Amino acid sequence: MTESSQLLEIQVIEGGLRLAGEIDASSIDELSSYLNPLPGTTGDVTIHLGSVGFIDSSGLRELIDAHQRAERFGRKVLMVEPSAVVVRLFEISGLLKYFHIV
Repeated sequence: MTESSQLLEIQVIEGGLRLAGEIDASSIDELSSYLNPLPGTTGDVTIHLGSVGFIDSSGLRELIDAHQRAERFGRKVLMVEPSAVVVRLFEISGLLKYFHIV
């Protein structure tokens, strides 16, 4: 299943989501509906970020919230192959070592 707002495409895949486009205030409610509750009931959740070109503070907050929810249930959110833009944001925000990046 693929849903898309004006700037963000969300594809549900086995074990998680594949995101493409921009994660910002205009798309955060839609993204939040896919991450709260977390996909699946057990195991790691994957969020593929290779095609994400922009994340604002609301998007970053949603990823942090998903990470924290997963940790509370003994799960992990795996940030899969983040784009250079996403890696740079994680670096400057001090979250590169906080997130599980694969």
